[in-house]
Amino acid sequence: MISTLDASSKLWFERLYARVGLPFWAGVLVLGFLPPLILTSLGYYSYGVKTDFTGGISLGVPLLLANTIYILFSSRYIRRRIEELEQYAVSIGADKSRIETSYLNDFRAVVVTWVVLLAAGVLVLEPVFNPGYSLFQDLLRELLYSYMRLLQATFLWVFLSSMVAIYRMGRRPLRLKVFTDDRTLGLKPFATTSLHLTTIYVVAILLTFPIFLYPSFAVELSLTIFLVPGLFFFLVPLFGLHKKMSEVRSEKSALIGLRHSRVMAEVEVAGEQPLSEGLVNELLAIDAIKREIHQIHEWPI
Repeated sequence: MISTLDASSKLWFERLYARVGLPFWAGVLVLGFLPPLILTSLGYYSYGVKTDFTGGISLGVPLLLANTIYILFSSRYIRRRIEELEQYAVSIGADKSRIETSYLNDFRAVVVTWVVLLAAGVLVLEPVFNPGYSLFQDLLRELLYSYMRLLQATFLWVFLSSMVAIYRMGRRPLRLKVFTDDRTLGLKPFATTSLHLTTIYVVAILLTFPIFLYPSFAVELSLTIFLVPGLFFFLVPLFGLHKKMSEVRSEKSALIGLRHSRVMAEVEVAGEQPLSEGLVNELLAIDAIKREIHQIHEWPI
């Protein structure tokens, strides 16, 4: 039963590699890189269809290899990282039945993302990258790159859905850590995971649109189109965590404020008389607690 669950949680290409009996690294090269290489070479030598961005094979193939290896290994890494974060959320009180991360490996969602990428390629990116191509040539080029677009769609879906998963886990009722032990109340792993995965996403986009090797308006446009949503999805979980941390800080401040008001009322009643040792100690304790509360972070990073 456990092995079945583990297998079902894997991404489609992980299951494919396992089904044909290949270790992951070999599957990446044989079933991940080889089909795009064959299709790219076929288009370049048979139909004169350019490779992505560079035009020629000499630089296009190394970029294709780097892109394939990176997005496949990164997709698997993101899936595993979200599973670890889910376990952490459960360990601090989240209801496991209310945490839903299975959509990360939903192949139907990957297919929808794939169709959107293909349509965007034909209708938006191809006319910008290759203005001299006819619609048939644009369709042919996307057909030749369709398998690579499927791998890219998988990575894109895994990243976007993982950020949604982080946001939803952060919103669940959690058993937050004591603020004197952890200034982030135990929420830092959610933020660091979000930051880490966003960094992985940015590197993937830079490999897909290598402006450092092929600077042009088309590449700049593509970077903008894909980087802006990535930044948005990075900020969404952070704002959710920020709200929860601010609420805790305000709640703690209000509680100690009530106690402080009560003690100050006793001080006023005492008037000019010396304060009792107990009253002085309580004032000192309240002051120390206030300083501790003030050190609670309002952002998890």
